[in-house]
Amino acid sequence: MSKEKSYKQLGLEFYNNRTEKSYKALYDKVRPGLKSYVWKILKDNEAVEDVLANTLLKLWTKIDQYKPEYQITTWLYRIAFNESLGYIRERNKKYSLSAMEEFGMEVTSNNSLNENLAMLLEDAENMMTESDYWEEENELMDRYNTALRCISNLKPMYRDILEDRLIGKMKYEDIADKHNVPLQTVKNRIRRGKSLVVDAMS
Repeated sequence: MSKEKSYKQLGLEFYNNRTEKSYKALYDKVRPGLKSYVWKILKDNEAVEDVLANTLLKLWTKIDQYKPEYQITTWLYRIAFNESLGYIRERNKKYSLSAMEEFGMEVTSNNSLNENLAMLLEDAENMMTESDYWEEENELMDRYNTALRCISNLKPMYRDILEDRLIGKMKYEDIADKHNVPLQTVKNRIRRGKSLVVDAMS
């Protein structure tokens, strides 16, 4: 009885051969784990199937971008994570990933979350297992969702101003005009609101 091939072996075979047979073998191997991973992020059956289909389609169409010195699963799980984030952004357009920066989540105003993740993972990804990768990215998603929940649970006097500043990216002066309060009050409420969110997340 022949030994079952590893993810790495199947990934290299598809990368080198680009045949439907090698793709199908890799597809069958990675699909169950990817589906479980995406479910943990989205918890929506229809969304999971859409994200999974997009991820596995990119396995076929973007294989040229894969670097064989790394694990094929690391590359695929990154694609799945990015696809999941894309779905979340479309579902929650009123929220901005810039809110994550305010809570120490390494997102700059000039880069998307996906680009930052790529930079953060570039040096370490060849040492990461599937379990390591999932744990790191799932933790990031948990913190992001927690930050959004904490903001939405604040008292209106803090929540509305904090959302205008962190999510709407409004200027302090414009927020003061919108809510008809002094500029210093806006700054104080933002400072206090951020403190409450950080406390709630810790």
